[in-house]
Amino acid sequence: MARALALLLLLELVLAQRLAVIGDWGAETPYRLEVASALWRFHTQAPLEALFTVGDNFYPRGRVVEAYLKDLPPIPLYPAFGNHDAPALAEQLDRFRLKRPFYRVKIGQVEAFVLYSEDFTQAQRSWLERALSESQAPWKLVLLHRPLYSSGLHGGSRSLRSALEPLLLRHRVALVLAGHDHHYERLLAKGLVHLVTGGGGAWPRAVPMVKPESQKIHVGPNFVVLTVGQNALEVQALDPSLEVLDRFSLATP
Repeated sequence: MARALALLLLLELVLAQRLAVIGDWGAETPYRLEVASALWRFHTQAPLEALFTVGDNFYPRGRVVEAYLKDLPPIPLYPAFGNHDAPALAEQLDRFRLKRPFYRVKIGQVEAFVLYSEDFTQAQRSWLERALSESQAPWKLVLLHRPLYSSGLHGGSRSLRSALEPLLLRHRVALVLAGHDHHYERLLAKGLVHLVTGGGGAWPRAVPMVKPESQKIHVGPNFVVLTVGQNALEVQALDPSLEVLDRFSLATP
């Protein structure tokens, strides 16, 4: 009985769908390599299917640094683009074989909608509304650079919140992931969970004032792992030693 249970748990570990997310990562600091090494170690123990970024892929002005990419695990990479990427956006789009800085990608039960928050136009909003309404994925994730809610130095973007929040709530998005502020934070606003994971490599920044929506904060290097189950999405935030900073589960919307 014990052996059968162990085999079942091992099979579940192998078959689980795991996605990782990093943000504000492409900087020449000790933290970038620490996070990249931690991703490698995690991937060796529990394979990751893909890696997403929430922007600021290459500091200071977006020029692609291949050495940074080689430090990451050899899995598909789906980037969002931030303010530090904007000056070399065309170069990054070419490198990642993308036609435009906003797109959607479906991986198993998850569909991710990657947005470009540096220039959130009406055309992009219309695209998102159509894409969300078409999606049949059990789990819909939205990734962008600038957060809708954050206790960090930059804070949440009111204009993005006004443009996006009604769509996200109407179409039952499960989770919003952003960067821009260099810390980890989980916030809950109107029943929707928002994560700030801007600790992928850039220098951490202190949080000036904790917002009412905030539920968990950690100032220091971090990354996020999403594990998709049959009826739940487990979310973990980890530091470079693979210590769990935060863990929570979301039920199927």
